[in-house]
Order: sequence, then structure tokens, then C-alpha cells
Amino acid sequence: MITQQNLGAEIIARLPLGNSQRGLASKRAIVRRFLSSIAFVCLVGSISLRAQNQNQNQNRKQNQNQESAPPPESALQDHYDAAQNFQAAGNLALAARHYKSFLAEALSNLATNRAKVGDFAKAMALFDEALDLDPDDAAAKVQYAEASQEAKDLSKGKSLAQEAVDAEPRNPTAHRVLGQILLQMGDNKGATQQLETAVALQPDFTNGSALAAAYLKLKDDDHATRIFAEMLASFGDSAELHLQFGSAYANAGFPEKAVPEFQKAIAENSKLPGAHYSLGAAYLLGIGPQAYDQAAAEFQEELKISPRDYNSHLELGVIYLSRHKLPEAEHELNSAVALEPLNPDPLLSLGQLYDQTNRPAEAETAYRKAISLTKDVSRNHFQVERAHYLLARTLLQSGRQDEAKNEMAVSNQLLKQSVLEKQGQSYPIQPSEVPTASASNRAEPAQTLDPETMREVTSFEKRMAPPISDSYNNLGAIAAGGNDFTAALAYFQSAALWNPSLEGLDYNWGRAAFSGHQYDQAIGPLSRYLQNHPQDSGARSTLALCFFLLQNYQDALKTFQPMAAAQIDAVPVLAYAYAVSLTKAGDYAAGIKNLKSLESAHPDDANIHKALGEAFGAHGDYAQAAEELRAAIRENPSDKDAERELNALEAAQKRNPGTSSAPQPN
Repeated sequence: MITQQNLGAEIIARLPLGNSQRGLASKRAIVRRFLSSIAFVCLVGSISLRAQNQNQNQNRKQNQNQESAPPPESALQDHYDAAQNFQAAGNLALAARHYKSFLAEALSNLATNRAKVGDFAKAMALFDEALDLDPDDAAAKVQYAEASQEAKDLSKGKSLAQEAVDAEPRNPTAHRVLGQILLQMGDNKGATQQLETAVALQPDFTNGSALAAAYLKLKDDDHATRIFAEMLASFGDSAELHLQFGSAYANAGFPEKAVPEFQKAIAENSKLPGAHYSLGAAYLLGIGPQAYDQAAAEFQEELKISPRDYNSHLELGVIYLSRHKLPEAEHELNSAVALEPLNPDPLLSLGQLYDQTNRPAEAETAYRKAISLTKDVSRNHFQVERAHYLLARTLLQSGRQDEAKNEMAVSNQLLKQSVLEKQGQSYPIQPSEVPTASASNRAEPAQTLDPETMREVTSFEKRMAPPISDSYNNLGAIAAGGNDFTAALAYFQSAALWNPSLEGLDYNWGRAAFSGHQYDQAIGPLSRYLQNHPQDSGARSTLALCFFLLQNYQDALKTFQPMAAAQIDAVPVLAYAYAVSLTKAGDYAAGIKNLKSLESAHPDDANIHKALGEAFGAHGDYAQAAEELRAAIRENPSDKDAERELNALEAAQKRNPGTSSAPQPN
């Protein structure tokens, strides 16, 4: 019997598996730049891709595919290969497990890259996606915790790291990250315990450095010095180690201990990148302007080794500006801007230089840009406060008093926050203190991400997108094969987000939506699939049935049209849907003829009788309509709709004998 309830069962089989004054704030800015000068972390690399994907329709034969494989990093590749092999062998449960493990790790890596370049919104979304796939992934939680720490969401970072520690008590990385977050939150005792545990579990360089840094923050430099001595004994004396030790001392406010370490590093390797800059910065941090000559010499040496070193250009520019060597300062500051166009720091100094050289328009532009690029007003201890103040002064000199007043109000508000921060307090900002028409608020918003690094990250994501999409697609096919169509549709949607052009995705997606009775969701993917595969009669008939079941008879007929009559007639459910669509939106006579032919072949099918009754009734042939509806009720006495339609038809005939007026059956 043909019914709309069993249309899917009659045509859909199981889915195939697819494949100015520097002061303290400026000194702290120097400290902040120590770490960036020490090492460059390569986020992405040049990776040749290889893959094993299964044939869309056969799913037993593995093929090589350059665009659907992960980078050959052992854990990712192992999970991906295992998933493919288990899928080919028919062990779908293990295949799904490895696909999820691959996805969770891949997404976590991508999220970490995003966090490292400051795109925390995208990073958090990727981490959430990873943990949705594998909620117990302690490694992902640790990475997420580190990203949350970078984003200054310490509560979230603490929670994630604690979950990882609870799940894996012998995970040294989890203990280290939790310790570093606790230290930042002021829980010194808890932080020390966690970091000591990390070192006890894994006494490596990273954990030892973290524990030493914690001791230095607590002003326990004796403990830190002992740790550094142990590290030298364990790892051997090297310029790189002394550079790391010096940076730790400098970041913790011990420039007098940092300077000898940097000097040792240079003595052992005078060409070590970052060493000369770090020594110069330590001179400034410890001695201040009296050390300008020594510091400038080190920055110049650094630029001989690394001509594109942003920090050295910036510090030289500031020194020259302070000494009123304006051409040299402008050259160095512009070099810094060119190297890091989205960094607000050199723009503040450039604005001051333009003020001193009587270029107010350029000064205003520099100040506004510095303000717009400062997304965190607490950066460098509210450095942006001075940008607002200097901008207000520039505006006042040009007669724009209202704008200057607004900028000065912002400056005063930020100054209050800066003072309270130095006192270890927070400043509650009142709505009335926030200017509503600040001139700087009209500045163009600027992105905060480094363009070159972002290009590397997005390039890597593009290379990872095909295997991620393929894994989601295969998870969807596995779920659909187990009749979990809700999960299948979610997987296919995720696959499309990563690679909408993945071969076979739209086919799988549409078939799963149809089988799950989500006909409206099937139309989009099946329509896209047919654009590229117009001869696929199976996909075409499924799409036509979707339109039919949604009572969109015109589009159903358009979809059926390219099919040969023999193809339609060979499948009773297609013949039925085509005939009914004809009676509703096409050639009525041809539709009746087709339904009559079906009735002859299937005289006991109530739905055919009912369709004929509705068609006759809609065209005023009430006698034949009533006859067909009675036949439908005989074959299916439980069909209350047919019974209601017949009663309505007979009642209308009694009220209006001899007329053709009657309600049309539904």
C-alpha cells in the first residue's frame, strides 16, 4: 500500500558512507615585550597533505585524495587513518570514535592558533565545538584554559584546568596551566602547589621555568635561582637558557639579575636573536634614561642581526624622541608601524613627534588610530589615557573645544582607573562618566590581529578544512545508517561549514533529511547536488517526493519532468506522487489517467482511491468522487479524513440538489 508515511521506506535504502614621560608604565611596556623578543612560535608550517577517503557509493574501497587528509602529525594522522580503516572494515562504532578524536584534536589545534593571534572569539567557538565532540578530552580543556587565560577570562580558565586535573591527576600540563592561572588570580599557595606538582610529574624545561617564574613573582628569587641552577645542570649551559633566565628575571622586576644573564647569552652567542634587545630593555628597566646610550647601542646591534625587529625599532624611536633627534625618531617609529601596523604603541610616540614638528593634522590621525587600535584600555597600564589627553590638547589648539572636552573626560576617567590599579583596587565606572559623543568614538574601528600571522593561520585552516569536513560527513553517514537522523543532519551541517563543495556531502545530507522526515531541510542539499549530477534519477526522485510531501506540486512536477515515464512508472510511489501532482498543478486528465492505471494495478490501495476522490471532487464530478471515497473507506476504515470528506460531499449535495456547488476536499 502506498502511503505518505511509508514513502521514505519504499524509496530510501540505508545511506552509503561518504567520504612623552616614560615612567613606570613605559618600563612595564618594556617588560611585556621581553617575551615576544625571545622566540617565534611557528603556528603553521608547509604541509603536504595525503588522505585515504572512501568511495561515495562503494564505501569499501579506499582511495588517495590530496584534499581530504590531515597534516601528517602523528596523533591527528593516526586517528584519521584508523577511522578510515575501521570504516572500510565495517566497524562503524570504532570508526566514529576515531573520527571524533581526530576532530576534537584538530579543532583544538586550530583554536589554539586563533588564540595565539588574539582572535579569542573564534578560538572559543572552536574549543566549544571540539568539546561537544569529546567532552572528556582533558588535553582540549587544558588548551582551552590557556586560551581563556590569554583572553583574561581567568574564572573560565581555572574551571577548565581544574576539570582536566580532576580527570587526569598525573597530567603535568594540566597542573602547570592551573598553577599559572591561580598565580594570576592571587592564589599564591595554590599556584605553587600546582606548579610543584607539575615539576614532580615532569621535570622538564617548561614546567621548571613556570615554577621559577612563580617564585620570582612572589619575590622569592632565591628559590628561582636554585631552579635555574638545576636546569643548567640538567640541560647544559647554553646562550638560549641564559636568555630565558634573563627574561624571567626581567618580567618579574629583577633587572639587576636579568642583565648578567643576557650578557652571558651574548658572550656565548653574540648573534642570538633577541639577546641584544633584551639586554638593552633590561638597562632601561633597571636604570632608566641614564642608560639610553647603552640601551641604544644594544638595540642597534639587534637590528644588525634582525633588521625587522619591531621592539628595537620602537625603543630606538622613543629614545631618539626623548633626545629630540626627530628625523631619526620618525624613521624608527615609522619602521615599527610598518612592521606592526595594528599595534597602537608606536602611534602614540609618532603623534607626539608630529606635535613637536607642528603637524597637528598628522598628530590627530596618529592619536585617533592609537585609540582605535587599543581594544583593552588597561593595556600598558592605561597607556591610552595619554593618547586621549594629547588628542584633547591637539583639538583644543585647533579650536574644537567640544571635541576636546569629550576627549579630556575620557582621559580623566582612565586616569582614575590607572591610579586605582596601582593601588591594587578596581574602579567602578558609572554610566554618567562615560562620554556619549567622544570624538575618538567616531574613529574607524580597526582589527587587532596581525595580518601576516592571520594569513598563515587562515591558510592552515583552509588546508585542514577538507579532512575536517570529510570526517563530519562520514560521522553523518554513520549516524544516518543507524537511523539517528537528528545527529546525522547536525554532522552534515558541520561538514558544509568547513567544505560545502565536498563530493557526496549534499547527497548524503539530502537523503538523511528525507529519511528523517525533514523534507524542507532536504530540498537545499538535493537541489545543489542535482545541479552537478542532473542524471542521478535517485536523487531527483527523492527531491520530487520532498516537494510532493510539502504539497509543492508545481516544483514536484518540474523535478519529475526530466525523468522518463518508464522510470516513474517502475516505482509505484513515484507514479502515485507524479499522478497526484498532475491533478493538483498540471494536466488533470493525464493525472486521472495515471491514477486510474494505478488503481487497476492496486485495487486495494486506499490512498489511490482517496486521491481519485479528491481529484474528482475538486473538479465537480461528485458522483465519482463519492464512489472513490467510499472505496477508500472500505479499504481503510480508520481513515477519518476520507470519511469527513465523503460526509461533507454528501451533505452539500443534499443542501443543493442539482447544483455543482460543493466544498472541495482537503
